[in-house]
Amino acid sequence: MTWDVAVAGTLHIDDITTPHGRAVSHGGSAAYFALAAARYAPVHVNGITGAETARWYEMLFGESGIDPCGLAVGDTGTTRWHAVHDFAQWVTASESVEPGCDSEWAGTLSQHSREAEVLFLASFEPSKQRTARAESGARLVGFDSMVSFITAAPQEITQLLSQCDVAFLNQAELLALTRDPDWRRAARRLCDAYGVGAVVVKRGPAGASCVSSRGVIEEPAVSIDVVDPTGAGDALAGGFLGYCATVERADDHTYQRALREGIRCASMALTSFGLDGLRCAKAPYGAPTSGDV
Repeated sequence: MTWDVAVAGTLHIDDITTPHGRAVSHGGSAAYFALAAARYAPVHVNGITGAETARWYEMLFGESGIDPCGLAVGDTGTTRWHAVHDFAQWVTASESVEPGCDSEWAGTLSQHSREAEVLFLASFEPSKQRTARAESGARLVGFDSMVSFITAAPQEITQLLSQCDVAFLNQAELLALTRDPDWRRAARRLCDAYGVGAVVVKRGPAGASCVSSRGVIEEPAVSIDVVDPTGAGDALAGGFLGYCATVERADDHTYQRALREGIRCASMALTSFGLDGLRCAKAPYGAPTSGDV
């Protein structure tokens, strides 16, 4: 047996520019997470997309064995995200959003998603994350956010943190939450202040770390030629929580291997524009890979 995994998040069209060029492709936090987590466990997707991309997402999830029952189709077009990535500073140099149908979805979960043992609240509006969290009976809940959401709704974010087990945040998001530039200390503050079991700190080329009140687990990044960093953090969360689901455990010992699997999935996302890196690397769930990439 293995735990089921549910994700609530975005399904977008991404217009991305990196030093390797420019590409317009399907994306969104829910899509990146789902493709990574589906390597390990049954996955249920919840989110909204426009009518012009709905069939494509249904085919994507179908070929990957992902349950699309939580996929809503909006009356307006799919939201488009534009970003230019700066590889020298490892930041988004500029970004903007063309509003679409995201506002039409309240964050509600499908019935199977409500019963899943694992829930990932991918980065989207905190009020909708709160709706998804309230509808879930999950025993293991992961959480992600963005600086813009943290700045706009800090109280909602901290309330959500107090209801989650593992937070997936980068150093800029930790700084926005705690005002502490030391990422280790900032992550521990979240554990102590809000009862978060662990904070996975996404550190770009430096890899990722899992911080809890009991210590710090660090894993280096995989050495690869990065094409597009979009969605890598969501893929990391998918590998991490997917591994926990396949072994049906959530503790520090499990988190060490889960972090390694998360970095593996992130590296797959980094190798191409859009979702292609994760699609090509699809493996049957329940059979996590071993060793190094």
